[in-house]
Amino acid sequence: MKIRLLVFLSLCTLALPLCAEIEFIPLYHQSPEKIVKKIQPFLQQGEVAVAGHNEIILRAEAGTIIEMLQLIKKLDQAAHRLLILVNRDGRFDEQEDGYQVNGDISINTASRNPLNAKAKAKIYSTKSISNEKSTEKIQVLDGYSAFISTGINEATPVIQIQQYGIKSHITTGTEYHEASKGFYVTPRLSRNSVILEISPWKEEPFSKNRTSAKFNRVSTVVRGRLNSWIALAGINDNSQQSQTKMLGHHYQTTSTNNQIWVKVIDLDAE
Repeated sequence: MKIRLLVFLSLCTLALPLCAEIEFIPLYHQSPEKIVKKIQPFLQQGEVAVAGHNEIILRAEAGTIIEMLQLIKKLDQAAHRLLILVNRDGRFDEQEDGYQVNGDISINTASRNPLNAKAKAKIYSTKSISNEKSTEKIQVLDGYSAFISTGINEATPVIQIQQYGIKSHITTGTEYHEASKGFYVTPRLSRNSVILEISPWKEEPFSKNRTSAKFNRVSTVVRGRLNSWIALAGINDNSQQSQTKMLGHHYQTTSTNNQIWVKVIDLDAE
């Protein structure tokens, strides 16, 4: 209440025409700061709009106030709920609004490195990935960001030595470092299409020769139709391994294409 009174008094001290009026306009969905930024270009010289607590305090001529009331009513609409579907293999099942996943996601525990046996997969999904139809889904409001990620937790042993006089106390433990790949996506509706701000990244796990994780991040903006699959630029993994033996030279190249498709559905479409 005190803040509202201070704003009212500050507006009264401005040099405006005598016919100027002060109007308190309540908001129900959008933030006052966001609405004020949008209506500023429509105000006449000397007219002022201030963001209050869930309201806009407007000092302007009577005609401008009437116009602003109509404009603010159109702008103060609830953000649409959007459902984002994520596809990682390019096999789409339109009837299920999802896709077919073949095979299992697993971690090879037969390695000589005992640390690998403690690694586990973390899937951010509505279902576990298996030999059944499954869809990664996430719901977000129009203009807000969603976070989609998959990865592993790599176990790293920790040894601490504490000295007490001539005696030493050794404690051991395990720390887990997450290595993941995924993306932030911010959808914005534009009539029958959607604009996607994509910020993907890939973080490689620790290796026994490194003490820090390797990662890369990029960002891009794409546009596509609602209710249609939109292909995003995936991250390609290329690895080469060379080994010399007594009977010859062994050379191996591995390439993995991590292409991702996204579909956006407007749950509040009329």
